[in-house]
Amino acid sequence: MREYIKTDQYIHQLSQIIAKANRTCVPKKPDDSHTNLYYDPVSEKLLGRWVKAERKKIMLALDLNAFQLEMINDIRSILHEFPIAGKTTAQLESEIEVALAKLGLDTTGFTDELHFEITDYPFKNDVFVNLSEAGLRQWKKYRKLANEAALHLLGYLQAESEIRIWPHHFDTGVYTEANDNIGIGFGLAMADGMEASPYFYLSGYALGDKELKFDHLPKLKTGRWEITDHWKGALLPLHKLRSLEETALSEAIYDFIITGCKFYLRQ
Repeated sequence: MREYIKTDQYIHQLSQIIAKANRTCVPKKPDDSHTNLYYDPVSEKLLGRWVKAERKKIMLALDLNAFQLEMINDIRSILHEFPIAGKTTAQLESEIEVALAKLGLDTTGFTDELHFEITDYPFKNDVFVNLSEAGLRQWKKYRKLANEAALHLLGYLQAESEIRIWPHHFDTGVYTEANDNIGIGFGLAMADGMEASPYFYLSGYALGDKELKFDHLPKLKTGRWEITDHWKGALLPLHKLRSLEETALSEAIYDFIITGCKFYLRQ
């Protein structure tokens, strides 16, 4: 997990540049979703939001294989490339700000600090180095798996929602209101103070005046319930999954989702 976690941190830091482009150029939404991203396993790129510029649409993306930020249009042609290795965050932001301005976009405040704080990584002001192949391979595998699991959850609930990566906590997450009583959140989170390895989470949120009860929790085959004043829900750490073959891996995640969902739906 060490290489995965390091890769997660580097991509998290780089994602802030895309979040800044979203914040500056995309119409604002109350839930801040205009700043979030999506991991596309087809192109193996981290994508921002579409931006209207000079009667065309453009998007800032992070190509994980070429290790460069890119400005692409809606037919997926690359308009500008910004190689990452050997540059700092500040240098990359400066290059991208110039490119956005050349497209006629208002870049006022683009390089300002974001409205949230992320982990103060020790490398944040250093020049970036190429990502390790092992860490990147794992990162793409598990983020793709998170997309697929979130899609299956929405299918199970017959609900609609966007599967996005939130630049603050950097989780691949989805939230939907399953019925009039309960909202359900699911995703893949970074390692943090609650769990030393990245983990899948499933949480429920009472709607209206209803209050959730956690006194009769169902047993999880893999993972655990975490019931604290800070957060209440189910966790499935990746380190418990890494030895599983593909079929068993998917089954473990789906059992985690179904067991948790049934508990919340019956509240």
